[in-house]
Amino acid sequence: MPLSKKFPFYQKMQTKINQTSEPYRAWPIFLLAFTRLISVSIFERALSNYLYFVVDISESTLGIISSAGAIAYIFAPILGQFITSKTGIRNALILSSVLTPILTGAQIIYFEPWFLILCRASLGLTMGLYWPNCMNLLSKWQKISSPERAKRDFRNFNFSWNFGFIFGLLIGYVWSFSWNDYFAMIFSWSLSFLLIPISFFIKKDSKIRSPKEKLEIHLENPEFEEDFKMISKTNSNSSMIIYPILFSWIGIIFLATTKSILQFTYPVFLKLYSLESHSTYLVQGGIQLAQLIGLTWINVMNIYKRKISVFISFISIIVISFTIFSVGSIWYIAIIFAVTGLFFGFIHGTSMKIMLDYGSAKNTARYSTMNEIIIGIGFGVTPIISGYVVEVNLYAVFVFIIICGFAFLAILTYLSRNIKKERLNS
Repeated sequence: MPLSKKFPFYQKMQTKINQTSEPYRAWPIFLLAFTRLISVSIFERALSNYLYFVVDISESTLGIISSAGAIAYIFAPILGQFITSKTGIRNALILSSVLTPILTGAQIIYFEPWFLILCRASLGLTMGLYWPNCMNLLSKWQKISSPERAKRDFRNFNFSWNFGFIFGLLIGYVWSFSWNDYFAMIFSWSLSFLLIPISFFIKKDSKIRSPKEKLEIHLENPEFEEDFKMISKTNSNSSMIIYPILFSWIGIIFLATTKSILQFTYPVFLKLYSLESHSTYLVQGGIQLAQLIGLTWINVMNIYKRKISVFISFISIIVISFTIFSVGSIWYIAIIFAVTGLFFGFIHGTSMKIMLDYGSAKNTARYSTMNEIIIGIGFGVTPIISGYVVEVNLYAVFVFIIICGFAFLAILTYLSRNIKKERLNS
């Protein structure tokens, strides 16, 4: 039965629905992501280059140092969520912003491996206060915003940290080329202090309810129950939950391991060809730029096309890994590594959207927490293994990518067998 707009109950209902659009302040999170990634991208690349090309540490030691933060991050989301439960999201993000410049600055004054590992592990733990809470906020905002606003928030967050990463690597290249990697580290450390004032603009925590929950609370007339259900369904943005959550986790682990291998091995190729370290910034920036294109493209794809894009990405990465054995040009390696970022974007965008929709639909942070743990495992374990492997055979790590790619592709094909174009259109 249609509701008349003049009917008092309709007006009351409309008022209560409008009240569910609780205000939230998104720009500090986007600016925080942009600034953090500028600083992090410069520092991480500069530190690795300085240790490998100047201090001249071995690949295995570099792998352990590089992975210390990511290894700690495996446990960081659990610790971070415990602290957040006591302090609230805003205070947790402020604490992370204060600790970051302290732990970053410590790494540029003493280069003994044990000290660097300690600092980087501590910094990895502080990341448990940052990324999971950002993901949690995105999921919460999705529950109280329109589909268009939710999509815009998702896109803006991706743009923020990706552009921060890319912009930071470009700045790092200029500093490294004009001066050296050590000066690039000092510059990035100085930038990290901007995180502190930005974090204070984050809106204080407030309890957020989904539109559906409020509609049920204010349901005063059983005669209009179906009309309420219909309106509440139109506010549901959780379309990607038709994918099994395992689809997202497999995508993330393959992305993290493969990207970590490419970023780790490119400097080894440079040293093998007796070249300078400057181009590492440009190649890593190229990977991130291509990944941003993939993330943006995914945002306008429908559910079925996202599945196809992931399959194409897995196949493409496998083929690219095969070509590394036959094409020995450093220019080819640099370009093809950068192009691979497009496929990382497809995998990351689809996996992240599945995770966010599960968190929004079930009103829980455990999916974002699990997502960050998997990222920590992928980026943490891979450099350690890669460091020891490349000391024996540089090309063996690409065999690993090929084997994992085929295995994971078979699993994803099985998991998504019921997601078909005809069925979605029906």
